[in-house]
Parts: sequence; structure tokens; C-alpha cells
Amino acid sequence: QQSQTKHQPRPPRAPLGPLRLALGARRGGPLGTGGGGGGSAMGKEGKIRTKASTEAMRWADDDEGDGPLFREPSSMGNEFDIRMKNEPDGVLAAKKIVDHIGKRGVCVCEANAPEQLIEAAYFEASELWEDGAFAPPLRVHDDRSMLEAQLWGQALKDEEKVVWIRDATTPTGATAQESCSSKGMNALKLLAKNMSDFAAGLGELLQKEQGIEFDRIGHAMLSCYTGDRQYCLHLDNAHGEEDSPGSLPDNGMRLTCTYYFNPHWDPDDGNQGGLDLFLTDPKVSPASASSAKKSPKLRVAPHADTLVMFLSDRMAHRVIPTRGKDSKWFALTVWALSGTAMNQMTRKMMAMRQQASKADSDSDD
Repeated sequence: QQSQTKHQPRPPRAPLGPLRLALGARRGGPLGTGGGGGGSAMGKEGKIRTKASTEAMRWADDDEGDGPLFREPSSMGNEFDIRMKNEPDGVLAAKKIVDHIGKRGVCVCEANAPEQLIEAAYFEASELWEDGAFAPPLRVHDDRSMLEAQLWGQALKDEEKVVWIRDATTPTGATAQESCSSKGMNALKLLAKNMSDFAAGLGELLQKEQGIEFDRIGHAMLSCYTGDRQYCLHLDNAHGEEDSPGSLPDNGMRLTCTYYFNPHWDPDDGNQGGLDLFLTDPKVSPASASSAKKSPKLRVAPHADTLVMFLSDRMAHRVIPTRGKDSKWFALTVWALSGTAMNQMTRKMMAMRQQASKADSDSDD
């Protein structure tokens, strides 16, 4: 039985052409995503109503020691770097996104997904949660999967239960939770595919302009954040120098893409959540968590149609605390990965394990 982790990558995709970078790709289907303008999820005439709190520090009360706020949501929601509805040329939009990532390490987009698709995805996610389809993200069943769990654990520090979104049907021998989670995910699968295409469409420019290389996109991970919880500041790929003894190897993550599709988000009703990103130098990894926390902070609300893209091994981030079991919010995440680094990491982890076993054996003697 295979480990249900994101290290099972999709095949690499070719760069996309113009007008294909929006999550709301205009094509027909059972969700009614074809035709029409596919207006913003923040549109005044649509069904989706998103409003952020007007109180600057209401969303989190663990800010002691943090640096100043660089930007936070207004009473109308997130301030976006890019609004895809205003970008008729997908190639030019990709260049703008890559420029933002190069300057700050992160870009926040309004993705322009159709409201019907957002509503359908939220309904499916809520049904999966109620049906108990969410499960721990990592399954350890042998030495190899245990080593991989140690490595993937960097990015999954706060993920108690998730659902992995796959294109294929449920495999033979799947657990009851996996069988349950494979049903009723048409909208989530479409969003996951569009996110993968979106990330892949940035690959050529990221390599050319910023030297960021990846050749595959991992499975999408659906997360639910709820209850009274604090979350950890972390890097998704906190690797050390290649020859540094005892440091974690490179897990291959290059670009993290997280999409929020919570359509009726209003912090004034008692909801919290979202993401804080600490704006250190995007050319290098932060020296420590302490130094990262002193940097200016970009705060993102988890409201509908918000796509956040950031460098996996350079941008420290933290989920904003949640409170109350009755409130919950969902996020869909994909990672752009380097296949070469992924192949090397397992060998290094095995070598580290062998060294640790030898050290234990010598100490026993």
C-alpha cells in the first residue's frame, strides 16, 4: 500500500499559451464553467460576499515579536498584486507574476475562477469534512516512508488531516476514507487541475528570470483549518547546504501555490484564519525563525478566489490561528517540484539513517 504523500508527481506539463493562466479556464462542462465573463469572486453583483475585518490585529493574537505589517486586508478583502480578470494576455500576466515573486518571494492573485465553481468546490469540501474523508497526510509503513515522512513533515507541520486530490479513480485496496474522498470531487479536481496548469505555465519564466527550476507538479492537497489552534512558523523546504553534515536534504519543493475558496468569509462573524508570510530576502533562505519573524509581514485573508504563490525554500510563513469548532476554512495547495532534487533526497536520507544507526551501535559497544 503506497504512502499517500505529495511525492508522487504528475508528469511535467508544457508551458501554457495566452488566456490559459486563469483558474476559471473558459471551457464547457458539468459545472457550467464555459462561456460568460466569469467575473471576480469579489464582484458586487455575484452571490459571493467576502468582507475582511476592519480591526488591524483582530485575526491573530500571537504577534509578539513579529515584525511590522507590510500589508493586510482591508474591509473589502485582500489587496491583490495581480487580478486575472484584468489580464487579457496570459503570457504578460505570467511575467508580472514572476516579477512579483522575484522582488518579494510571493505574489497574491485574484484568480478569476467562476463563482459557480467556487461554490461547488466549497460544497464538496464541506461534504468531505462531514463524511470523515480527511485523514493524516503521511502514512508510515516501512523505513523508506518513515524517512520521507521526516522530510515532508517540514511542509506539513500543521496538517492534521487532509484529502489528496488525484485525477485517477480510487486505487484497488484503498481505505474507506480514501474511497469516500474519491467521490463527489468534480469541482475540486477541476480546481486542482487548473492550479497545476497555472503553476506549470510559470515554469519557463521562473527558470529564465529567477533561476527557479521545476519539472513536475505534485498532487493537490485539500486542508481544513478549524478549532482552537495555533500554528507554526516554517519553511516548506528548510534544507541546508548540500555538503553540510546533519542538515536536512532538499525535498524538491520550489514553488508553493495555495488557493482559498471560502465564499462567505467574514471575520466580523468570529472567523479567523489566513496566512502570514514574512518578507525576507527572496534570493536566500532566512537564517533562522527569529530573523524571519522580525521581517515585514504580508497578511492574507483566506477568502474566495485568493491564490498565493511563494518560494518554498525561502519564504517563511505561518497559518493565522483559528478559534471555534463551528467555523472552518479550506485551502487547496499544490507544489512545483524538482525531480532531480527529489531523487537525491532519498539517497541522502538513507545515508543519514545509516550513519545514525552506526553511531548508536558504536555507543552501545
